[in-house]
Amino acid sequence: MYRHWKFASIPVVLGLTLAACLGPEEQAPGTLKLTTSLRRLNAEGQSTTVYITAVDDNGQAGTGTVTLSARVGSLAGGGPDIELPLESGKASTTYACIRATTAGCLGSIPIRGTWNDVTGSTSVILLASDAGT
Repeated sequence: MYRHWKFASIPVVLGLTLAACLGPEEQAPGTLKLTTSLRRLNAEGQSTTVYITAVDDNGQAGTGTVTLSARVGSLAGGGPDIELPLESGKASTTYACIRATTAGCLGSIPIRGTWNDVTGSTSVILLASDAGT
């Protein structure tokens, strides 16, 4: 017979206690997806459309507003930040950057979105125009 039978149950008790402490899995608060119609733009004013899709944690279309921001450039012809209303979980706007009037319009530019504590991002690549063409 096993002389220390009391100690044999310790792993089982610890396992049950640990499982009880972890509780139910946390459900994701939703998703925010950002995409663009063009990924590569010339930095001379070419624009792209930014598409936003928000889905809540129940799989339903997101409601409310989404805030977009870019390091440089213009969203919807304004500044680098904009707040957009969601319609059926979707929104869209334009992005452009003109190197001649805005410093930093070159290379990869992230565009970040925030909706109800959910974040999403995409990026565009701004290219200098060819000098000899």
